[in-house]
Amino acid sequence: MSKAKSNHQWKMNFYFRQVELGKKELTSLYASGLEPEFKEKEVQRYTLKEYIEFLGTEAAAELFDSKPDTVKSWRYGMRQPSIQQAKVIMQVTGGKLDFESIYGPIDAEEKQS
Repeated sequence: MSKAKSNHQWKMNFYFRQVELGKKELTSLYASGLEPEFKEKEVQRYTLKEYIEFLGTEAAAELFDSKPDTVKSWRYGMRQPSIQQAKVIMQVTGGKLDFESIYGPIDAEEKQS
């Protein structure tokens, strides 16, 4: 196996696992009668910073049930949300933000804008 290929094998394993686990969850949710709200829209990842900039600090703080100063520290990269707060953020944004949106790419070599 080439070095470049082996360097990315972990990422391939990670995303494959995410897809497989997602398929199982989706099957269960479809069976309960749920459907995605916006199937026709292009899927795009937004960062937490971009989402806060879009909403504004005060609105984001209200949505995330956090203090404006806390949200501001997330926006400017001085702090990151706790795991529990990240779960709240994912839920209240309707899934628009995910782990990588909040904490950055899983690949340390990739840069987040």
